[in-house]
Amino acid sequence: MKRLYFARRDVTGTLLDAILARETVGQRTYGLCGGRGACGKCRVRFLSGAPLPSAADRRFFTPDELRAGFRLACTARPAADCEVEICFTKGPEQEILTVSETGMINRAGEGEPGTGVSRFCAVDLGTTTVVMQLVDKITGDILYTYAFENPQRMYGTDVLSRLSAAADGKGELLRTVVMDGLEKGLAEMERRADFGEIVISGNTAMGHLLLGYPTESLGRAPFVPYDIKCRQFLLAGHPAVLLPGISAFVGADIVSGIYACEMAEQEDLCLFLDLGTNGEMALGNREGILCTATATGSAFEGIVSARMTGTDITALAYAMLQDGVMDETGLLQEPWFTEGYRAGAEQGILISQQDIRELQMAKAAVCAGVSILLDQTDGWGRLSRVFLAGGFGYYLDVEKAAGIGLIPAVLEKRCKAVGNTSLAGAICYGRRGQGMCAGETGRSRLREEALEHIVRISTSLNLAKQPQFAERYVEAMRFGRM
Repeated sequence: MKRLYFARRDVTGTLLDAILARETVGQRTYGLCGGRGACGKCRVRFLSGAPLPSAADRRFFTPDELRAGFRLACTARPAADCEVEICFTKGPEQEILTVSETGMINRAGEGEPGTGVSRFCAVDLGTTTVVMQLVDKITGDILYTYAFENPQRMYGTDVLSRLSAAADGKGELLRTVVMDGLEKGLAEMERRADFGEIVISGNTAMGHLLLGYPTESLGRAPFVPYDIKCRQFLLAGHPAVLLPGISAFVGADIVSGIYACEMAEQEDLCLFLDLGTNGEMALGNREGILCTATATGSAFEGIVSARMTGTDITALAYAMLQDGVMDETGLLQEPWFTEGYRAGAEQGILISQQDIRELQMAKAAVCAGVSILLDQTDGWGRLSRVFLAGGFGYYLDVEKAAGIGLIPAVLEKRCKAVGNTSLAGAICYGRRGQGMCAGETGRSRLREEALEHIVRISTSLNLAKQPQFAERYVEAMRFGRM
């Protein structure tokens, strides 16, 4: 294991800050909770100069381990020179979704490439993962795919952790690490073929951090974005465009997904649902789209200390409910309440009551949000299709999701997994024009108008301000078909 020495003057914040400043940021030796002492992954062993244990240390280490010098780097603040042994534990390898089932990609390239290069790069700048694809504008063929975990995860898996880190003066670091990843991907693509435009889709926070926008108003109520318009800039010498968003929590990734699924062109009422670190949803058609978002924590990105995927924990909760391991309130029965429930390969994953509560709160928020959108649009009987976007939706067993009350049971037969629609929308945009999004004519102007239409007819709904949300949330806490 690697050993590092730090003089007291070198540690101005936490030990984790000092380690990150010295180590290669691309390494996966970092925590997943944004320095809150919640995930227990940034473990170190002090060989000298150990500080007193924090409350978080006492949760993750035994008395013998504490006496041996084990601490969490994110809460350790050494008061003297110290030598530490790095014992960070790695999170699970993320399965990065690069495919889409919308079919729109193949319908997008109907014109001629014009005088420009007939290839472009589409980017899904996700909170968890980043996917870049080199695309042939005419055929829609994917010529090369480059994907990596978003290195900003060193300051937490969720958006608010990143915004908190930016508020603490780490905004430039967050921008630099993701730009480094993008530039490496672009360099790999340049080795394979010439290309022109770069089209980027991502949530509002990722866009703000990428462009170096102020983020203070994004991280606190009333959550006002600095700028969510379609923006042009240069990236590694290439013209790049960041697609527009709708609000602080309904960003370009959702606009891109709506665009790919052609929701704003439909007469039928459709629901778009993307569950990750936030539960983002949009309900509507060409007449109007009502959007909202709700926090889901890490429940759908992978909970149980990041050892089990969200789709796996959903299926497991369904089985536990069916087998009587837990009741409809989410209460584990004995002996599992006391000892935890063993699951996974060789039963190596211990499911605690707290893990079930995290899933319970996340699924209740999503179910309540969907039901309120349907109420607001009188959509219970009119809804035609439910698009399940993203990795969680792609691998989700819809019957089991309805079985635990994640989605209202009446929607079960209307669901369709559509894959990475953030990336699909970026590809559709890139194939529909030669130039940038502003001041163009012809097909490039048509693609801009399509996105402007989506933004114009969309209304963002704040669930917290809806009087019925609390009641719906409490009702949806029950495990079972809703």
